[in-house]
Amino acid sequence: MAINKKSAPAWTKAVIIIVAVTFVASIALAGFQGFGSKAPGGSNGAAGTGFAVTYQPQVDAALNASKSDPTNAALLANVGHTYYEWAVAEYESGAVDASRPYWLSAVTYYDQALKLNPSDNTVVGNKAFALTYAGSPDAKVALETFIATNDAALQPQIANAKDLLAQVAASSPDTASAPATSAP
Repeated sequence: MAINKKSAPAWTKAVIIIVAVTFVASIALAGFQGFGSKAPGGSNGAAGTGFAVTYQPQVDAALNASKSDPTNAALLANVGHTYYEWAVAEYESGAVDASRPYWLSAVTYYDQALKLNPSDNTVVGNKAFALTYAGSPDAKVALETFIATNDAALQPQIANAKDLLAQVAASSPDTASAPATSAP
């Protein structure tokens, strides 16, 4: 049923406008209810609960692909990359502890990929970053290994690795207690 806008009484027009504004406001309110709050699966929830909906299907697909050809380094690296992305999402949401298992899962698949293709410097770098964010004691060596590749295509990532290495070295207990040396 259509309303003739020209002959409709003013109160009808007002009711229609109020209904429309109320409808839009309720949608806007629903959209802003979660604004500024932690994402699901944040540091106060179980590890991965919020991001599992997004990343578990991706991990499953990558795992299935890698099972179809377990000697394909690129497919194994892709599983690592998928876990890496999941870890980043958890980490950036503030759920640092919840991100740790995903960083370590990424490292597991990066190690498998590197056994098949040790010259994949992207995988070398991602493994180093994953170990660093997981808080692994192996992070320092992994960062040094990545930096040593000096891959021209990965210079921004190598610069980031150098910054992280400086932070890791500064927080390392063995460097904190080492005596300072002076130049002769």
